[in-house]
Amino acid sequence: MKRLTLVCAVISALLLIDGLYMVLANYHPADQNTFFGNQNLVLSDGEVTLISAGFFVLATLVIWILAIRRGAASRASGPEREQADAPGRRTASRT
Repeated sequence: MKRLTLVCAVISALLLIDGLYMVLANYHPADQNTFFGNQNLVLSDGEVTLISAGFFVLATLVIWILAIRRGAASRASGPEREQADAPGRRTASRT
């Protein structure tokens, strides 16, 4: 989970950088995007990229919180002790 969080963080940072570049450079190609089909609200590609990056950052934070909780839960339970006389847990075969 922590690797996935790291990958998502890098991708979201790249999306934020790209979106900021497009907005600050006034990048307006010939096509524009409507926001949820609303013809009155037309967004540039940079604004759509920033919205996508925001959703990606939110998803990254959720994955990070889940990874922290999962790690804390596994540390709290502690290592389980195996009993020596448990017949189902033997790995070596008798010869």
